[in-house]
Amino acid sequence: MATSPVSTTGPLFQAGGLASGLDTTSIVNSIITSDSAAMTQAQAEQAAYQVQISTVATLTSKLQALQSAADALGITGLAPIHATSTYADFTVSGSAQSVSDSTVQVKTMALAAKLRSGTGFSSAQTDAGLTGTLQFSIDGVTSPSTAIALTGQSLSAIASAINKQVPQVTASVVTDGSKYYLSVTRNSTGYATSDADPSDALAVVGTDPGFSFQPLQSAQNASLTVDGLAIQSQSNTITGAIPGVTLNLTGQSNVATDVAFASDTSSSAASINSFISAYNDVVTALNGELRPDPSQAATNNPLAGSFLLSLESDMQGLLSQSVGGSGAVQTLSDLNVSLQDDGTLALDKLPNQNTFAEAVAADPSGANKLFTTAKTGIGALVDSLVAKQTDPVSGALVGETQALNSNISSLDDTVNYWQTYLDNERTRLTSEFTAMESTVAALNTTANYLNQLFYSSSSNTYKTSSSG
Repeated sequence: MATSPVSTTGPLFQAGGLASGLDTTSIVNSIITSDSAAMTQAQAEQAAYQVQISTVATLTSKLQALQSAADALGITGLAPIHATSTYADFTVSGSAQSVSDSTVQVKTMALAAKLRSGTGFSSAQTDAGLTGTLQFSIDGVTSPSTAIALTGQSLSAIASAINKQVPQVTASVVTDGSKYYLSVTRNSTGYATSDADPSDALAVVGTDPGFSFQPLQSAQNASLTVDGLAIQSQSNTITGAIPGVTLNLTGQSNVATDVAFASDTSSSAASINSFISAYNDVVTALNGELRPDPSQAATNNPLAGSFLLSLESDMQGLLSQSVGGSGAVQTLSDLNVSLQDDGTLALDKLPNQNTFAEAVAADPSGANKLFTTAKTGIGALVDSLVAKQTDPVSGALVGETQALNSNISSLDDTVNYWQTYLDNERTRLTSEFTAMESTVAALNTTANYLNQLFYSSSSNTYKTSSSG
């Protein structure tokens, strides 16, 4: 009787359900992700601190912009007192301290000393044939380091050496088309004092080594009178003769010129609006931190600290700060600048009060003093307010930035610990899974071998039974 062959749908021998087809990479990643919660939390806190540092930087920048706007008005005021005309012998800049007239008479302009060699040279690039040294004195003072070695040097090389070693002058090579000459000009005009010899402004020390320098232009100080006061200056820029004003001399006609000054209100509105805009930018930034939008709670990460409330209080105090004096304009409110519900400023919103333009026109001097007065003016007060926040040593915002950076640094140890742990854990798990896969592979090899033996034996038994 024949024996039926063994029928099976899979291998007879299997390795305990283990399979090499496991996605071990995904398994390891899932375990590491689960274990990394503490590190992720620390990194999230660091990121939040970085956002706050950025917020502090933004607030600092807006405060500095407010300071710039206030400082500009602290110099000129809202109605700067400008000269009412243009003049032949000078220009007028700055803002006078009072509406008045002055008489200016320019007798001489300041001139720079110039020397040029009397000797002409055949080339600027070849050896000039000179020996020894060339040295200049400036206002009668000679520096040993300014001695220029001449031996073997071309005219161009000598000029370059002068420019490098004597910073008070400029040397160049000029030509008339056939000969080349060395020209030396003092960089600044005038000479040291009214008692000095103008030739001392720029002079060759010792014996001329072969240039035969000639004075091309003697040094000359500016001389003028302002309201009868005689003034001498090495420069053509004259400050202090008329308080708050700079005269830049352009001619010397020696003609007395009347200069009238009057308040200029043409840019007053633009100036106050620039200040208000800078102020409101700071307030808006503060509101975002002190009163964050509840609808954006998921992304809010506001700064915390009493310094913000102190800054807000200082900002609001600017509106009521009185500059003192007897003018009609004593505070920003007197210019029809008002505080809104959100803390920002607005112009011309106060009822039953002069408009800004009317207030400035009625008291331009007071409008200026509101910003320009030392210590109590808005310009000085904003400087103090900003310094309180941004001073490199004691500034509140500087301290806040340092504290936030310290918090970030303190979390570095936590992040580094967990990163090291997770790296080691990944290495361990990967190694164990690799070992497991090796074991599974070995068991599968053994199972395949046993299955082959079994099927081979069964086949032979079937053949023997069939033939019998």
